[in-house]
Amino acid sequence: MTSLEDRVRRLEDRFEINDLLVRYAVLLDDRQFEAVGRLFTEDGVFASPNSTTEGRASIARNFEAKHEPFTMTLHDPHASACFFTSDDDARGTVLGYAELANGDHTIVTNIRYQDDYRREAGTWKFARRHVLSVYGMTVADFFAGRAGGEERKRWPDRPISEAECPDVEQRYAGYVVMP
Repeated sequence: MTSLEDRVRRLEDRFEINDLLVRYAVLLDDRQFEAVGRLFTEDGVFASPNSTTEGRASIARNFEAKHEPFTMTLHDPHASACFFTSDDDARGTVLGYAELANGDHTIVTNIRYQDDYRREAGTWKFARRHVLSVYGMTVADFFAGRAGGEERKRWPDRPISEAECPDVEQRYAGYVVMP
């Protein structure tokens, strides 16, 4: 049986990881891109099905470039689950929602992050964050019912494509805690 001290430490770790998720969202929305980069390990990775960015400085520049067209963003981590693979490593899934707006468009998106966390110098950080899309489109497309279609990635000035989720084929398996 695990000691009470070990169990309390594990709970503290989970709260620290949850705080990491909230810091990420707040710093991203406050356009503190260098600080977002510091939430990743030195060799950290931010990835999507279309791109991979490695290293803190590159991750910060990537977020700055991707957010440059928007005057307002709102990232909201709704729920998360995580499991530990060692005392200093964990994996998790985060369900989230985001809005990004400028003078021309408001985009709504529902996302799923698949995360690898690592304790680095006593602090939990993202070792790898992989973002998947349930949908991403303008509010006009959303209200026109396009979130119910197959091609739910409809960002302005980008090719329309299918979203990664739901992931029926389990192409991105391994991040959900199974009972």
